[in-house]
Amino acid sequence: MSEETMAIVTPKKNALKTTAWTFFFLFSLVVFTLSKLPEARITNLIQGYIQVGLDPYGIYMSDHGREFSIIRGFQYKLIQPALELSDQTRIEFDEILVSPSFSALLKGQAGAEILLKQGSTLITLNGSGRGDKINATLHLDQADLGKLGILAYAANIKGSGLITGDAHIEGGLSDLPSLTGLISLKLSKIHLDEQNLMGFQLPVIAISEGAVEIPIEHGKLVMKDVHLGKSGSTSDDLIVNLSGDVTLSRFVNASALNLRANIGFSDKLKASLSILDSIIGSAKQADGKYVYKLTGSLGSPFPVPDPK
Repeated sequence: MSEETMAIVTPKKNALKTTAWTFFFLFSLVVFTLSKLPEARITNLIQGYIQVGLDPYGIYMSDHGREFSIIRGFQYKLIQPALELSDQTRIEFDEILVSPSFSALLKGQAGAEILLKQGSTLITLNGSGRGDKINATLHLDQADLGKLGILAYAANIKGSGLITGDAHIEGGLSDLPSLTGLISLKLSKIHLDEQNLMGFQLPVIAISEGAVEIPIEHGKLVMKDVHLGKSGSTSDDLIVNLSGDVTLSRFVNASALNLRANIGFSDKLKASLSILDSIIGSAKQADGKYVYKLTGSLGSPFPVPDPK
């Protein structure tokens, strides 16, 4: 090895060694400090930081117990926690586990892995970031849309359904057009209860499957494959296919819609909603399905009949 090469390699080795020793010193200092603090004080401190993070979204968290373990990698556990959303929706879990991401800390970023358990449902969130810049991945394993309150919170609908898949997002939260990522989810066993929705008395609605495949390309959400129900199925009461895209704006509600929705109803649903055709008949196609073009903004959508 030449003297010039040695001169380059040696400083790199020294820099890595210095970084490693610095991290080890800081890690040891944190372990020593935390080991001297009462567990109740540690858990209250962590819970305070979590609640501060939830406050801007109007979410309050309660629990039936807290544990903190250094041996398991600074793992923080909430026992039977519950989230109370701004619309008074209450979501209960068996436990939530939170562990810091040391690889993110080495990069000078905040990072954590969060595991939520609710019966057979497992939700894992891995995220890191600095300021409002984030890099986060969400994994869902047989998550129940009803028990998680997603249907009630998003559309005030009573029902259930299973969802499995992943979502990854990267970019600045204060600059939504900068976001990139991918949402890839599979839905199954969707069951909507008999209920009154927007003045209509709906019967029980069953949907066998669904999919959400949405690439996020510099703030544009492309509906690559978004559907509910199986085309040609006689057992699905509702079949929906969505195409087009949504262009994110700095303010979410101002995001521009460029969507086309193709909607089919089962004979049972049509019989229960006999007034349906008189209301949306102008969107009816020759195949009996209804098609709408959605423009405007996310906060103020403008549907226009668009049958072929």
